[in-house]
Amino acid sequence: MTAGYRIASVLMLTGVVWLALPLPVKAAETVLLNESLAYNCYRAAFRGDVGLGVDVCSEAIEHQALGPEDLAATYSNRGLLLSRGGELKDALKDHEKAISIAPELGSLYVNRSNTYVRARRMKDAMDDLETAISIADESLAAAYYNRALLFQRLGDGQAARADAERAAELSPETEAYRQYLSDLNRPVPISSEAKEAQ
Repeated sequence: MTAGYRIASVLMLTGVVWLALPLPVKAAETVLLNESLAYNCYRAAFRGDVGLGVDVCSEAIEHQALGPEDLAATYSNRGLLLSRGGELKDALKDHEKAISIAPELGSLYVNRSNTYVRARRMKDAMDDLETAISIADESLAAAYYNRALLFQRLGDGQAARADAERAAELSPETEAYRQYLSDLNRPVPISSEAKEAQ
């Protein structure tokens, strides 16, 4: 018996070379009275265990009696794992299925946006993050954070900073949000070539 659902939402990370890499957060809590396949699928997505995780998620989808939100979460978690494994087409199919089952869950759009980033479909990724923000559920901070990273990648530092501030405000306990905001607020060192040009 479940109360609620679990979705391993992914946060995009930034660095010198910006890539969509997983840093999972819980989008919502699930209370499961036993070790179920869907819960093990969530744990695999949370850990990024692609090999075993995809099979466990598939078993949960095929054989476990899941309510709509739990089924959507399981498809989304499998989509995350497939995306991490480079199977973007299949990942997007799972994200589409998840959203068709429970379009009211913002974390499903956050997860699909990460797959869009991996597929270099930035407009689609931005659209999904804006949808997640408009839903304004438990994934709101993650949606703002991911949109900040996407804005940064697209060269809009001001919008990136505004969204990073909002994410940190919504979830002040999340170290990744605070650290990213701190990094954005640091002055960028001027290279020796740029100094010579001045």
